[in-house]
Amino acid sequence: MYFQHIAAPNGHEEPFSIRRYVDESRRVMEVMNTRLDGREWIAADEYTIADMMLYPWARAHVWARVDVSDLPYLNAWFDRIDARPAVQRALTIPKANPQFWDAAADASAFAKENAARFSSDVKGS
Repeated sequence: MYFQHIAAPNGHEEPFSIRRYVDESRRVMEVMNTRLDGREWIAADEYTIADMMLYPWARAHVWARVDVSDLPYLNAWFDRIDARPAVQRALTIPKANPQFWDAAADASAFAKENAARFSSDVKGS
């Protein structure tokens, strides 16, 4: 996501890097989908730290521009975790990026704010 949402808006376009990390993210999500076939949770028969750890990264697939619409077990896992009241509360801290949850959301102001916050991290800035 760094190359798409931090480097590119700050004038450092890396198409190869963007494609490489989008493809790798998709591959990892396919592994997760396979792992979830026939089970509800990633590592055990109950919700564990493994689910808590992977959820924020995987759930940001929309923002990362990784299509997971054809991964049914992963999407069912998202639904189970999304339905947890503690997760719903946590999603408000800090201000959520609207595109984390809705690909059609207008997140341009959020994207500009985010890119500006990290502009000093971009080589050549």
